[in-house]
Amino acid sequence: MFDPKKIFEMIKNAGEMQKNMTEKLKEYKAQGEAAGGMVKVQIDGHLEVLSLEIDDSLMSDKAFLQELIKAAINDATRQLRTHMKDSLKNITGGFGL
Repeated sequence: MFDPKKIFEMIKNAGEMQKNMTEKLKEYKAQGEAAGGMVKVQIDGHLEVLSLEIDDSLMSDKAFLQELIKAAINDATRQLRTHMKDSLKNITGGFGL
């Protein structure tokens, strides 16, 4: 049931919740892969690329390699979005929203 008191409490705590979420996201790391792990990319919760690994056998085909790098980055960002969605669900779950 809709409870205005819970919404007020959530708004009151929103700044601290955002700060905590930002700190936790910075610590979170997602690794995306493409071509069965021949291209790996690791990002943090602020979408900064932390590492990029490329198998030497892929170096001869630039266009294919570019596609694989994009696929690995997209895989990592999908994982991060899922993590963020789940984290927000956990945070707001107690407010009955």
